[in-house]
Amino acid sequence: MLRDVDQTPGRGGTSKAPLTLNCRVTGDPAGRPAVLLHALGNTGRSWDRLVSALLPRGRRLFVPDLRGHGRSPRADAYTFELMYQDVLSLLDRHRLDEVDLVGHSMGGHVAWLIAQRHPARVRRLVIEDTPPPPRDAAAELLARSGQADGQAHVISLYQEFRELRRAGELDSAAVRPVIDDLRRADPVWWRRLADVTAETLVISGGLSSPVPRSLLAEVAETVPRGRLLAIDAGHYVHRTEPERFCAEVARFLR
Repeated sequence: MLRDVDQTPGRGGTSKAPLTLNCRVTGDPAGRPAVLLHALGNTGRSWDRLVSALLPRGRRLFVPDLRGHGRSPRADAYTFELMYQDVLSLLDRHRLDEVDLVGHSMGGHVAWLIAQRHPARVRRLVIEDTPPPPRDAAAELLARSGQADGQAHVISLYQEFRELRRAGELDSAAVRPVIDDLRRADPVWWRRLADVTAETLVISGGLSSPVPRSLLAEVAETVPRGRLLAIDAGHYVHRTEPERFCAEVARFLR
């Protein structure tokens, strides 16, 4: 049975307070929990094929709309730090002490923050084609000038938000801050990859993706229990190659 927190999108209060996210909860109440985090310009519905693949395996699935998306509240600020707080609040509210996390792009960044800061709460981690932040100020300058390999294409990753915005399911104010956050140097993020204890699968969209495979390989190699899987499908691997993606993720989350 599916259950949604029925929430009409509206402004969600102060910028520092976690938002109560609209979240679909489905599957075996006694099953191992997994949380699926979508990309910018998407909603939790983007995971429908993966949900269908995981339900027969007895999983308990939590599929939120992140702040400013779908039926979740709009906000007066959008940063990865705030999205991290929102999702952590969701875990606490549902008393999820240990989960599997799956994140695509923007959702992958949020998943990384949880796995880095609360390693005991993440059993397995799947990161789909998520560009890491620049390592330092010099790399950030290259990213902002459009000269860094792959970073010049960050904006092109997020063109599919238009239909969602027209349908009233995306706060257009979220787009620029999220893109800017992606291009901001974060050396601490790189150092804290070593703190991730979850077995981690980093999925690259291969040569068809604007996120360089070599960069994701470096991320996977830095995580103590990380490995890279490349599927030449572009940035939206779960949409372009759904059968392969769902089979690989379901096998990994055994």
